Amino acid sequence: MPAKAQCFTKSTHNCGRKTIKPSARSTDGIGVRRILGVIVALLCAVVVATPAVALSLARAATNNPGYSWALAPLKDLVAHHGWPSSDTKNLGRIATRRELARGLAELMIARGKTPPAGLVRPSDIAANDRDATAISWVSTIRLLGAPGAAFDPNAPITTRTAELAITRIFGLGPELTALSRLHMANGTRIAIPSGFAEEVLAAELGLRHDYPTAYDYLGTYAGAPMPMAELAGMIDGAITIPAWKLASVDNFSSIVLPNLTTNQRTVIQAGLAEVGMPYVWGGTVPRVQDLWGAPTAGGFDCSGLVWWSFKINPASAAMGLGRDLMGRTADQMAWEDPSEKVSIAHLQAGDLLFFGPKGPKSARGSISHTAIALGNGWILQSTGSRGGVSVTHLMGYWDAALAWGRQPASMKATTAVVAHHPAATPSTPKTPAPKPATTTPAPVTPKPAPVSLVPSGSSSGTAQAPAPS
Repeated sequence: MPAKAQCFTKSTHNCGRKTIKPSARSTDGIGVRRILGVIVALLCAVVVATPAVALSLARAATNNPGYSWALAPLKDLVAHHGWPSSDTKNLGRIATRRELARGLAELMIARGKTPPAGLVRPSDIAANDRDATAISWVSTIRLLGAPGAAFDPNAPITTRTAELAITRIFGLGPELTALSRLHMANGTRIAIPSGFAEEVLAAELGLRHDYPTAYDYLGTYAGAPMPMAELAGMIDGAITIPAWKLASVDNFSSIVLPNLTTNQRTVIQAGLAEVGMPYVWGGTVPRVQDLWGAPTAGGFDCSGLVWWSFKINPASAAMGLGRDLMGRTADQMAWEDPSEKVSIAHLQAGDLLFFGPKGPKSARGSISHTAIALGNGWILQSTGSRGGVSVTHLMGYWDAALAWGRQPASMKATTAVVAHHPAATPSTPKTPAPKPATTTPAPVTPKPAPVSLVPSGSSSGTAQAPAPS
């Protein structure tokens, strides 16, 4: 695999950490150190586990090394939250409604809740079922299912289903409502994909997993079936989440975007439509893509999301909105047109912003992350610290590294503001990434037809960005 460089690397800030931490400012170590650290941590976990648990965890690691990160959270769930050790087998299997119900009940208990009186047991759950209380609890309060209705405990779940239930347990109703009704100052609704609200909040809370580059093929979008490894990681992360982290999403309850020009709205909605897609090093499209000579999941790195939003997305490409964006990495974009450079204080919706180790004094070659300004302090980005494409408020996000902005020519305020009218949510779902593998890498799906590059200065057509060297 080629050496990793700006905005393609999981060793820079755009990758972030998988664990919840008190700041978004720090960076990852190099990829090799991360892998070695995980191996050491897993070995320690097996040593301190009881013999039965240790044996099941060791077997689970043989399923697929890409899921071995989930051994530690599963060990915690088995040891402290009543999960059966059998759940540690085959970490790549698709999680079920039963397992989600079990996790949600444990999360509610950890948050000081108790089952309400008068639980209604679903018609397809036996009284002696070991999960009868958990399943009856989540269905009685309509967290998952409805009182008395068939529960279908072995049916698969999606990441989105788990995210919605968890954010509801956290009491994030106002934030979910505001995000699901995202609009501009003049009241015009912004088109957003299904599950947008819960995906943004789960990402901001650090509940989604970012796979190392070698296992990017395991990444899935939030509407895809959820591997057991990811459910365990999400539930354990939710149980142990600190209070300050929950408080950090309060500002989403008042999220409003400024009035947007037609061009700004086209770019922004192209990017927002991909919220929930995974962080994929070198990724530029939401479909299966051929990177480094092998198919991998649909998804984006930070500059890949910019290319998609401005240049590859059909609506943006047809309007030539990215005609002056030539470089593929964050660093190249940051330096290629000095005339478009703007200060952070003068950022407008649709502008790009860049991050480097010395902020505005960062040298050429050191800009490692880019994002798209949404206005009013909000940004759209693909970052490993959020598990992929998401929305974040700029205040408090890696402040020391905030360098400068760039206003592409198409984002200059030369077109009329979009009129006030409701915007329908797109009905076409995102193209799913390959289903996660269990014991072997995900099966290879037919490679999409080649997409031609847009020549420099072209104002139309679609483009597949070149891979970095």
